[in-house]
Amino acid sequence: MPPSTPVCHPSAPSRVRRRLVPYDLFVFALAGGMVAACGGGDDDASPTGGSPESGDATVGTGGAGGAGGAQGPDAAPGGADTLDAGPGADASADPADAAPSPPPDAGPPPAPVQATAEWVPVSVPSWRVATVGGEDELLAFVERPGFDLPPLGRDFRGMVWSDVTPDENGGLGGFPPAIVYAAAVVPVERDTTLILRADNGITAYVDGVPQPADLYGSGRMRVPLRLKAGENVVVLRLIGGRGTPTATLWSSPDEAVFNTADVTAPDLMVGDTRPQFIGVPVLNLSGRVLRDVRAEVAGDDVFQDTALSLPALPPGGMTKLAFALQLRAAPGDAGTTRAVRLRVASPDLPFRYEQTIDLPVVDPQATHRESFLSAVDGSAQYFGLVPPSGFDPARTYGVVLTLHGAGVEGIGQAQAYAPKDWTYIAAATNRRPFGFDWEAWGRLDALEVLSHTQRVFDTDPTRVYLTGHSMGGHGTWNVGVHNPGRFAVVGPSAGWSSFYTYTGDAQPTGPFGRARAASNTNDYVTNLDRRGIYVIHGSADDNVPVREGRDMVALAQQTNDDVVYHEEPGAGHWWDGERSPGADCVDWPPLFEFMRAHTLDPFELDFDFRTPGPWVTSTHSFVTLRSCERADADCVVRSRRAPDGTVALTTENVRGLVLDGAALLAAGATALSVDDEPQALIDGPVPVGPQDGKRPDLYGPVEAVYYRPFCYVYPDDAPDYAAYAAHQLSYWAIIGNGRACALPRSLLTPRIRADFNLIHLGPEPGDLTAVPEGLTWSGGEVTLGGTTHSRASLVYVYPDGDRLSAVMTAPARGVASLFAVQPFSSRGGLPDYLVFSAGRGLAAGFFDGGWGLSAGR
Repeated sequence: MPPSTPVCHPSAPSRVRRRLVPYDLFVFALAGGMVAACGGGDDDASPTGGSPESGDATVGTGGAGGAGGAQGPDAAPGGADTLDAGPGADASADPADAAPSPPPDAGPPPAPVQATAEWVPVSVPSWRVATVGGEDELLAFVERPGFDLPPLGRDFRGMVWSDVTPDENGGLGGFPPAIVYAAAVVPVERDTTLILRADNGITAYVDGVPQPADLYGSGRMRVPLRLKAGENVVVLRLIGGRGTPTATLWSSPDEAVFNTADVTAPDLMVGDTRPQFIGVPVLNLSGRVLRDVRAEVAGDDVFQDTALSLPALPPGGMTKLAFALQLRAAPGDAGTTRAVRLRVASPDLPFRYEQTIDLPVVDPQATHRESFLSAVDGSAQYFGLVPPSGFDPARTYGVVLTLHGAGVEGIGQAQAYAPKDWTYIAAATNRRPFGFDWEAWGRLDALEVLSHTQRVFDTDPTRVYLTGHSMGGHGTWNVGVHNPGRFAVVGPSAGWSSFYTYTGDAQPTGPFGRARAASNTNDYVTNLDRRGIYVIHGSADDNVPVREGRDMVALAQQTNDDVVYHEEPGAGHWWDGERSPGADCVDWPPLFEFMRAHTLDPFELDFDFRTPGPWVTSTHSFVTLRSCERADADCVVRSRRAPDGTVALTTENVRGLVLDGAALLAAGATALSVDDEPQALIDGPVPVGPQDGKRPDLYGPVEAVYYRPFCYVYPDDAPDYAAYAAHQLSYWAIIGNGRACALPRSLLTPRIRADFNLIHLGPEPGDLTAVPEGLTWSGGEVTLGGTTHSRASLVYVYPDGDRLSAVMTAPARGVASLFAVQPFSSRGGLPDYLVFSAGRGLAAGFFDGGWGLSAGR
């Protein structure tokens, strides 16, 4: 595993540019059975995991290009948040430039402000604990209502139960590597919602209703736990061998509470009034849906009044709200702190609950945290920034994007570098220190950080570079091969190429293999043929075998003659020396010299580009893919420029695309053909092939519905679906440092439909505005392409107007089956649709380019 957070002591960089601009975790065990049944196996145990840890935040969203589907990571979050602007306001815009708020409707006055109350510890004198010795036969009982406290001693499953008294921090002692269960009776006088911290755990259950635990034991996560009047059996499913499992409960008189242990916050800089964002988890303890949840900043002499809203937070739900910091004055002197008052409000709350957060003020020359509002989900995210030394506002600087290893914070990664006089160094977070292995949402985070840095600091688009260590070395390969148009050099250190080379796991096949195709970094290395590659590895690395570096170098050198390999003799996974003021294994001077010697042509006319599909990367140079002909193969585009300026494009498996005619003309193109067919070369978009059907932002697979702000919609009279939605919100906040909403169908409005991708839980076909032809379901029966499956669950993604939507439905009393397809994982890729029953996949596949069912299943 990676080392603890690397910290070095770089010399102080100079003042940053002040340009104000407009604005995996676990796939549950059942999923493995489904993958196997549908033609592939994918072990869900990632070598680096995908975990919870806290982050901090950056300025705005927006920008150009990137991966992750039709809407690149720089696009505005589609109405996910508005700073009290009118309908349709762009959340990526500078709040100072936003449209003025419409006059408030006449109505009741705002609720009074109340400071948040201290949490009261709930005593649990002992936990009844047992370790699973083999197959986990207890889980099926724990997931059902009515589970009783097990008796002491050996039960009929062979598990031996004993009582453990928690220590003062809630620690339950040490356990061997295994699944561990802890159960306790918690009596309450009335229906209530408690606050739970469960470290080194997978799930907490009360009467079969789950909430996520903190798999990585960060100590920062808190989730709501709903209890009924009387005695409740709380069951924790924990992990032994990874630190001390911990269980702590609190109560609060407040109906909504802040978790200040997991704040995502920026550093404020002396003399800097750029907008920033804070993310704070908010837990709904009220027992009812909270509508129009407002994340407010109370104005003072430094901060303006602002508010961002979320449509709804379900009972027992938790999400990480984003708060907008609009500064009216400079924050103060370096080394001080500036208090900001945050409030959470809703028409369904008796008070506006207020929490004060202290933000550090730092010198602009220091390595520091920047924050931004993510276009993925409207959450506040952060990254570490190393400004250039000797800053000169008349110069334009490059950007080096660096990706951290598993367990490392973004700011810790930034602190491992000494400042350079020619470039910014931006350390993305992967959303959490473990995050998503720099795939899926991790890849989107990296690209958002890059675009944000380029835009805010007005950097040179021809000098952009990518590097990273360990898991970040894998991210360097993966992000690099899928976005070669963004980087002049990729420089992985101690990196691994794919899950399959690193762990020896078998690659999934069939539809699941295609949904996970982006993970096969080796298949796309030729995308880097016109890029510089510099690989670093220690010869004695006992974490990521040195063969990973050697093999990738050998593979790249087959087609690329600009590959450099440095193998440090005798060095382990993390190493340092005297070559750099930073940590040598990442801040390696020859690597930065290699970067500085390379530049990028963002609109190159000679290239070969391969992608799994537009949902991964849709744009390279002047080409934007709209759709592929088939889902079972990569899309390939080759471009060649002749001496006379003619540009000839050839394609494989491409259904439709759009060419940037203006960029072609600017690059000196005189004529254009696509697959030997002449095309008019105009100063604007040049569409080629079908433009209907799938397109990058409306493409699939299932995971893509979570690539833009999303909201769960559940039936009003379905507490099991409501509990599933609450769990998913909490899980996304823990795993993805993310923000989302959930609401009963009766609260769904046209505005919410326009602003969010919707995940419909348990609908009937008649509840939806669009259903794919040839697909229907009712009463636990699913009919797909003329074949009916009984007692089946269904998950699929499909366009609804200009938004991507998904459906997740299960037979009566079968909602628990949906947990088997946990989407928030770098390794949990599903195709466009999946039908399954009793842990086995019955049908899976992709819709064709026109959203029809003709694609192979």
